[in-house]
Amino acid sequence: MNKKVLGIAVALMAVAVLATPMLNTVEAFWFGRRYSVTDMGSYTEYVGTLAGANFVLRIPDEWNGMLVIGCHGYMALNWNPDAQFAVDNLVNTAGVGLPFALLDQGFAYAASSYGEGGFSIKAGMTSTVQLTLFSLNMLRCQFKRCHNIKTYLIGHSMGGLISLLLGAKYPKLCCGLSYPKLCCGLLYPKLYDGVLDISAARDLILLYNDCVNIIADIEAIPEIVWDSFSQEEKDYILAMLAMLQLMKADIEAECGGTYDEKPEAYERRNAVDHAEICIPVISVNGALDELMSEQQGHSYQVAVAAAGCSEYYRLYTAATGGHGDAPTIDEALSHFDELVDYPAGW
Repeated sequence: MNKKVLGIAVALMAVAVLATPMLNTVEAFWFGRRYSVTDMGSYTEYVGTLAGANFVLRIPDEWNGMLVIGCHGYMALNWNPDAQFAVDNLVNTAGVGLPFALLDQGFAYAASSYGEGGFSIKAGMTSTVQLTLFSLNMLRCQFKRCHNIKTYLIGHSMGGLISLLLGAKYPKLCCGLSYPKLCCGLLYPKLYDGVLDISAARDLILLYNDCVNIIADIEAIPEIVWDSFSQEEKDYILAMLAMLQLMKADIEAECGGTYDEKPEAYERRNAVDHAEICIPVISVNGALDELMSEQQGHSYQVAVAAAGCSEYYRLYTAATGGHGDAPTIDEALSHFDELVDYPAGW
């Protein structure tokens, strides 16, 4: 962005802010987009909508010059238009939400709702890229910085899958170039410096097949065996069946059919089929994660090794952690500096 354009952008922001006396929240416009601005004390929070997806952007007063983009997981029936705040609920053992732990370290943070529920991989990728570009432009204008802003992805569960796919598609360090890469005749912006995935669904095809097989196993339970279960056991099994049926249906809706009907659509959304990474990627599993099989937990590591890219990848396990619970978040945050410090120590 040249100085003339930068000056116009800053001026547009300045004249468009509609401040209300005695309130910490204002409304502002950014190239036709309206969002709220709230002074939260140690950081400023921007909340608005980009292309139908709600977003949040938080910029600390003592910004360290780097940006983290959060990607929330599969929310089944719990999705709502303000799902951009979902990652706030991933708390460490001190009770601090992951985004706020990063804000305390000086990172700017942003997240999208994706604009829709379900197993929304494509929408999640599109809205996250849009938000990344928006956030980078906001930071560059606010701090008058036109040089590199290190940008990292952190994703949980389905959001981890989205983060891995985006990191593979828009790597900033690939070939050491600072301009967009050319792929299939299209120019792709180079956005991301590293990825931290937490309990990710790294192999979508494996996840889908697990859903199909477990559903079939439950539905095939003989009546005499079913009658031997306690009511508590029956309730647990029925709840699991309902969740798996919904997830299976949502994955099929995302991909346009079953895996047998639309294999290419599944492969396009499958991180293990895009494991030729060239930026640092860290995965964190919970040893007690009941939602992730051992094969799922190590699937991406195997794919990265097969692609000859193990130098960019690390896998850690939280010994007492589950599916993105407090011990797992502690483990993830303890390794985030490894992404920031890359290539030192790798």
